[in-house]
Amino acid sequence: MSEWTYEQAAHLLRRAGFGGTPDDVEFLLRLGREGAVDYLVNYERVDDSAMERALEARRFLEVERGRQLSLGQIQQWWLYRMLHTRRPLLEKMVLFWHDHFATAVSKVVSRELMLRQNELFRRLALGNFRELLVEVSKDPAMILWLDNNTNVKGHPNENYARELFELFSMGIEDVITGEPNYTERDIQEAARAFTGWTVRRGHFFFNGRQHDYGTKTVLGETGEFNGEDVVDIVVKQRATGRYLAKKLWEYFVYPDPEPEIIEEVADVYFESHYDLRAVVRYILLHDAFYSERALFANVKSPVEFVVGAIKHLRMEVPPRFLLGPLALMEQVLFNPPTVAGWDWGLSWINTATLLVRYNAASALTSARARDVRFDPTRLLGSGEFKSPEEVVDRLLWALGPLRVPEATRSALVEFLAQGSGGAFVLDRRTLDRQVRGLVHLILTLPEYQLN
Repeated sequence: MSEWTYEQAAHLLRRAGFGGTPDDVEFLLRLGREGAVDYLVNYERVDDSAMERALEARRFLEVERGRQLSLGQIQQWWLYRMLHTRRPLLEKMVLFWHDHFATAVSKVVSRELMLRQNELFRRLALGNFRELLVEVSKDPAMILWLDNNTNVKGHPNENYARELFELFSMGIEDVITGEPNYTERDIQEAARAFTGWTVRRGHFFFNGRQHDYGTKTVLGETGEFNGEDVVDIVVKQRATGRYLAKKLWEYFVYPDPEPEIIEEVADVYFESHYDLRAVVRYILLHDAFYSERALFANVKSPVEFVVGAIKHLRMEVPPRFLLGPLALMEQVLFNPPTVAGWDWGLSWINTATLLVRYNAASALTSARARDVRFDPTRLLGSGEFKSPEEVVDRLLWALGPLRVPEATRSALVEFLAQGSGGAFVLDRRTLDRQVRGLVHLILTLPEYQLN
């Protein structure tokens, strides 16, 4: 295990959360690599009751009699959690599962059901994958999203069974061998196993009259299977371990992992009997997680960008201010575009969404209102800065630490030195104008868009 550095601790906090202040990073640094990972992974040991009380006091989920929750209410509720939780990995995993089991309010309609699904992901975020898959299969939002409420004996609807195989467990082809993981016949037989799994009064209901109790053959096994039996068959497939290993690795580390790494992580999945905590812990402790290839290898999603920026800037921002920018950046929480979720990586960046990032950064760094205010001195701390170079280096460290080309650093220094007349003084005017502008420029750098 290599040396544990500040840069590595900051990298861990960005990937296993949404970033944080230098104080947050220093806290993880003092714990050591294994201690820091265990602190994040074993989040139940961290008291988050203050956040829960504050969340309740803000009454995001209160509605007037006769009215229903709005999409904006549940989005603000979740964003507040991301911004203020002391369990960052928990919310990062909820975001992962929301994308993995992508379900959208556009079809489900009920915001209450979407909220309950979000809580399901939170409850089982690092639990047992078999249990999670069973609970998702019974989740009312998922049942409505993939039409399993119309899946009845004699007329099976294959939508859920197809996505269970294709997106939620194995993938169409083995991620290493490229061999097909299942046949159309497997989907048809699995769909029969899920007949009668429906929703009644907003909750899961098993309608025995509409269930096909006949013999089915799924992935080479034969029996009078129900939905849970199919999940049992699916989770023990080598293809499932590999698929989940690759997807989690790409979420936390870097794209296109080596086959041997996929196999390593898959081995942990099986040896732990599908324990997600063991799998994620293994990934976050892996030397490759801290390698040069992994550092800044992923593009920040819109949520990672705005939540991370607010944390870096030590600001208090009401979540309602984030809804518009997130929508324009094409990540609407509780409403992913397809059953496959969002396209990640460079798909987050185009001429329109990049401009929204720049504008969001400008809105944050120029905020001077009483309820939304950015104070540059909170980034600089109590140190004395005698040159623009020292200020630039401090901010690149506090907002990353970011590695930038020398030409970029020189341009930032030149910007800060403008108007100083050769004698740099970090006075109130410089702080309020030049330093604000400098922070804005750093937030718009290509390097800051990377995670």
